[in-house]
Amino acid sequence: MERSEFEQWRSKEVARLLALVETERRYYQEIVAALPVALAVLSSDHSLVWANRSFRRLFGLRAEDVRRKEIDQLIPIPTLKEWIAGTRSQGAVMSLEVAGQPARLAAIPVRNSDDDTDQETLLMLELGVLGGAANLALGAKPEITVASPSALVPADLPAIVWTADAESSDFRTVAGAAEEFLGYPLSHWMNRPGFFEERIHPDDRASVMEVYRHLLERGGDGNAEFRAVTASGQSFWCRESIRVKLGDGVPLGITGVLTDISRRKQMEQQLLSTGRLEAVQALAGRLAHDLNNPLMIVHGYSEELLESLDPSHPLRGDAQEIVTATGRISALTGKLTELTRKQAQPAEPVNVGDLMGSLQARLGQVAGRARVEMIPTSSPVWANADAAQLGDVILTLASAQRDSALDRTRLTVSCDIDRISERLPIATLPAGPYARITLRDDGRGLDATQLAAVFDPILHPSKPEGLDLARAHSLIRQWGGDIACSSERQQGTTFSIYLPVPDIHSQEPVGAAAAAVSQQPVPAVEPERETILVVDDEAGIRGLMRKILKRERYVVIEAASAEDALQKAAEHGGPIHLLLTDVMLPGMLGPELARKLYALDPTLKVLYISGYTQDESVRAGEYPPGARFLPKPFTLGALLGKVRETLDS
Repeated sequence: MERSEFEQWRSKEVARLLALVETERRYYQEIVAALPVALAVLSSDHSLVWANRSFRRLFGLRAEDVRRKEIDQLIPIPTLKEWIAGTRSQGAVMSLEVAGQPARLAAIPVRNSDDDTDQETLLMLELGVLGGAANLALGAKPEITVASPSALVPADLPAIVWTADAESSDFRTVAGAAEEFLGYPLSHWMNRPGFFEERIHPDDRASVMEVYRHLLERGGDGNAEFRAVTASGQSFWCRESIRVKLGDGVPLGITGVLTDISRRKQMEQQLLSTGRLEAVQALAGRLAHDLNNPLMIVHGYSEELLESLDPSHPLRGDAQEIVTATGRISALTGKLTELTRKQAQPAEPVNVGDLMGSLQARLGQVAGRARVEMIPTSSPVWANADAAQLGDVILTLASAQRDSALDRTRLTVSCDIDRISERLPIATLPAGPYARITLRDDGRGLDATQLAAVFDPILHPSKPEGLDLARAHSLIRQWGGDIACSSERQQGTTFSIYLPVPDIHSQEPVGAAAAAVSQQPVPAVEPERETILVVDDEAGIRGLMRKILKRERYVVIEAASAEDALQKAAEHGGPIHLLLTDVMLPGMLGPELARKLYALDPTLKVLYISGYTQDESVRAGEYPPGARFLPKPFTLGALLGKVRETLDS
């Protein structure tokens, strides 16, 4: 084949191939043009380069009009161009509403180079119902808005999901419980400049914005806890988890999820208050222990002196003054520890409905001007508590003296059985059924800061009602329960007491038995000459008890420590009928000494004494069974009576 013929043949083949390529291009172009998804290509300046038939029909464009339109003329969403520019590295999707239909707008980079003038982006606008835009007349302009909350997240999700511009911090999209949490309409979030910072409480604003500034510099995930300000001026604690996307080191946008953590903060504050209260209890108890030992010596020997003086003796009046003064000092130390000591009586089954009925008249007295409404129960509600102290707790919570109870007109009191299905990590109550006593009023209520400190006596040093609430909270917790409090300004306050439910079918009537014992007169001390091992590291108290007990013809063995007591018990050889020991001893404590001696002789009786309030856990006779407790300071008559009671038990 000659060269001219070859060139003619090659030209024909090239033309045929080009025709084939053009045919295929037109074929695929027709497919793209016929897709029900609206497609468009944007140039680097955000103007339309090409649009398929669905896109043109949706926005009422003719083919010759495409190149004269910019995208924000068709989709009037603030910061749309900035969002598209931020998608050129990896693409993104935005939720919208088009003509009342949910839709998605996707931006995909199709030509991306170092030359900004050569960058193109493919837009895909997909309606919730395909083909829904086909019925729009040519030239119509469908209303396009940022998607409603229901289009992004479930309507009942207790959170706010938002996106914001990285440069201006203006919100782009907001979904979820925005109006429920803060009280502002969505338009306020979207259109008010500076609302990103304005929603944060002024006291927390600087620290939170500093967290955001760091994230905008490095990107990634972070979180902040702060008080958000509502439209009514109130505040609540919230947690915001945020994510910042970077493109070539530049922040492209911020995404956040805000949740309400007010209840968690309240529980944390209550636990913190409880910890502080326990620290004060420990300090006050230690001080009481150190004061009661010398007070016991002075009181005991002054009693002895008074008893030894004839009624006509000139010094008898002076001795009586000493006894009176020591009694007053003892009362002062009792008041010192009363505010913080653990003083709950042993719990027993209490019929809460009957108790509340007996309190109805007193509730009316402490409630002030409020009308008390008692809601009856359909069946008995039983709780583990001490009836008298539980009644005091209910009256304390019903009192009208608190700031939150002022101006109230109604107080509703009810009880029922509530079940806790799971234990939260920061909660105090395990899962199970609880007797619940609820007191709800319509008073002034509390703000978030006041609510967090409602049971904290340290934050209310000058308010007796604050101390009363702290004591009530401590009592309920000692019975294995807790008190929950919820309140809002001008919305009233609700206290809910939770107490363990007893198994009344498997328990004996503890209260009746205890009452029978308390009504029995203390028998006169007879000279039965039992052997008593007296253990106390305070020589003055030890000598006083030895003198009194020997006068009553008891055999007394003295020891200054637990180790000394074990040695003298071994040397004694004979039976020891009663161990009379201080709880707080150097080295081995009193209860451990009792265990060792009880292992040698299971008939041993134990009487604990202590001026340390934290030792009252031995009141219930946990070990050994039937053990007794006598708090310092005590009178000599009380000592002899408790010794006889323990020996006869």
